[in-house]
Amino acid sequence: MIARPIAPGSGVRQALVALVLLVAAATSCNRVPLTAPTESTIQLFSTAPSVPLNGSIDLVATITEEAGTPVPDGTLVSFTTTLGHIDPSETRTNNGKATVKLVAGSQSGTATVTAFSGAATSGGEDGAAGASIEVAIGAAAAETISVRAEPSSVPPSGGAVQIVAQVLDESGNLLSGLPVTFSTTAGQLSSSSTTSDANGEARVSLTTSTAATVTARSGSASDDVEIAVGAVATIALTAEPSAPRVGEPVTFGITITVPDGGSPVKNARIEFGDGDSANLGAISGTTSATHTYDSDGTRTARVTVTDTANQTTSAAIVISVQPSEPVGVTLGFSPDAPSVNESVTFTATVSPTTVTPEKFTWNFGDGTSRTTTGNETIKVYSSSGTKRVKVTVTATDGSTGTAESDIVISP
Repeated sequence: MIARPIAPGSGVRQALVALVLLVAAATSCNRVPLTAPTESTIQLFSTAPSVPLNGSIDLVATITEEAGTPVPDGTLVSFTTTLGHIDPSETRTNNGKATVKLVAGSQSGTATVTAFSGAATSGGEDGAAGASIEVAIGAAAAETISVRAEPSSVPPSGGAVQIVAQVLDESGNLLSGLPVTFSTTAGQLSSSSTTSDANGEARVSLTTSTAATVTARSGSASDDVEIAVGAVATIALTAEPSAPRVGEPVTFGITITVPDGGSPVKNARIEFGDGDSANLGAISGTTSATHTYDSDGTRTARVTVTDTANQTTSAAIVISVQPSEPVGVTLGFSPDAPSVNESVTFTATVSPTTVTPEKFTWNFGDGTSRTTTGNETIKVYSSSGTKRVKVTVTATDGSTGTAESDIVISP
């Protein structure tokens, strides 16, 4: 057997190579980003429902592990959007939260923003990875637009009027910085587009010598106003209350004034903004109309007057319909100190008067219950003691109210 010589230092070189490989492997492992583990849940929120063009809002992704605890700090979260851009597109959590900005550009639309991290899902039945929300950008946030002309007519020789369009979101909030476009069937507009100001209003002027219809649009919302020529009636429109609750009657005060030399009114029509309307006929002076809204939200009521020369003018008012009042319930019973096997009459009194009860659910405190359509019921107790009686009233609009009372049954 021939012995082979070993080069000096070869063992040291082999050890150094092994050490380098170990360090490289460790460094490679450290470069793997920390992401959300299996069974974790991710939720995504925006600090506002919409963002103006060239503006920005904060987005917050919250990630929790299966046990409900936040994921470790430094967990990487990635964000994507279908419109605008995210700054930054990746960030790491602190106390289970990761915050970035959605930066809008000059294009209106609805951005779908999605946040991802490892195996985290939105928690829905489909088990889809990540969590998504929609954010309206620019004109996409417009839910309602109301346009008016100041004044509503021009002289027979022609003239100029100012067209004012007011833009609101679905909650009735005024929207600034939104693009509004205008078009007309006659005359010349000072501009075909402009941007709403801090009062949610976009303004242009129209010069015309003939009757015209001007239409204002922002996103999917649109409205138009008629500009008459010559002496036309003027309309004053009020609403009381201006912020009614669902089911509360609103009285609209309407004053129509025909100027000297103007044509008589042929018909006045009121549109309540919820699809209902009424013809008021050939009226002048002051009259009123009453309407009840059956759902909350922002409504634009409008009165349009047509004279015998077929000239039209209109006036509008915005009504902010509030949700219905909570159901108030008072529970009483008679006699005050009943005994076992004695009939007890329970009565539920409901308020306010605008509430229409649909059913009354009674729990008598002895393990028995029943449902009635009337506000009274009779109960006979077979045992003595203190009973906690509860009645729940369900109104026709789905709202509920509850009252409780203790009753002592003597032996």
